[in-house]
Amino acid sequence: MKSVIKLSLAVILFVTWTMLGQAQRVEPSKTAVQNSQPASAADESDTMQDLARMRLILNQMRTNLAFVGNTTTPLAHQFQLDIDMWQALIDQMERREQERSPTNDQK
Repeated sequence: MKSVIKLSLAVILFVTWTMLGQAQRVEPSKTAVQNSQPASAADESDTMQDLARMRLILNQMRTNLAFVGNTTTPLAHQFQLDIDMWQALIDQMERREQERSPTNDQK
């Protein structure tokens, strides 16, 4: 039973780290275009959809952690740190989106 939990957590951590790595890879040309042009309604919609998806995944991570029998293991602690990191990232993205939205409404 413990090995199944450890394996499940290892898979979840791998997926989390993989997603984090993909989120950090941004094409330079795409970044330059985003910085030089104002955000469109489609960009805002895409960002909001991404945030909603991220919230769902984060809630699933929390649910998975709740099924771990012993939450004092280093692996469970690492999983909790990953959850905290994703929560901070989502909060930051939501703040940026809220700051960006009033600017677009004025135009």
